Amino acid sequence: MDGIALTEHGILWKEEKLAPLRELADRAGLRLFVGEEVTCFDRGTRKDFLVFGLPESLGGNLTPRALIERVHGEGGVVIAAHPFKPSRFGEGYSGAGEEIAELELDAVELYHPDHGAQAVARVLALAGPRGIPLTGGSDAHELHRVGRCSTRFSGPVAGVADLVREIRAGRIEALNGKRGES
Repeated sequence: MDGIALTEHGILWKEEKLAPLRELADRAGLRLFVGEEVTCFDRGTRKDFLVFGLPESLGGNLTPRALIERVHGEGGVVIAAHPFKPSRFGEGYSGAGEEIAELELDAVELYHPDHGAQAVARVLALAGPRGIPLTGGSDAHELHRVGRCSTRFSGPVAGVADLVREIRAGRIEALNGKRGES
């Protein structure tokens, strides 16, 4: 791994809080990319999105379309996080589900620890025909899960601006749960 993306639900970490973590990452030869995981509640369902390239937290009071419009208006990117992750509340998903076929997303998370073969096939069926770039994300809450699902970038990515550019250009590849395998 060359870098780690840190996205927290509902907040964008302030640079002064990240300084010690950036120092550790630098010493380990890793780049640290910071974004936000934004939860939208729309028509009674929860939908999570990863946002990169904005200078402030967005919270969670937006619909998916309003979120995308705002982020694009400020030059950032929106990735549908784990669109087919089963909801903890019984039915539905903790992601955009079928709506990924309708939204103006910059990318969709293909590989995620909670995505089985059916979820992967569904993402490919909905995002593939539209040419939406695909990512992998480990959604790691424990150290041993970091990097299980990841994204390979074709070009150099030194900071968030580069990350945004490469995602927008589609110069990325989703890697599955086995490190280094696509």
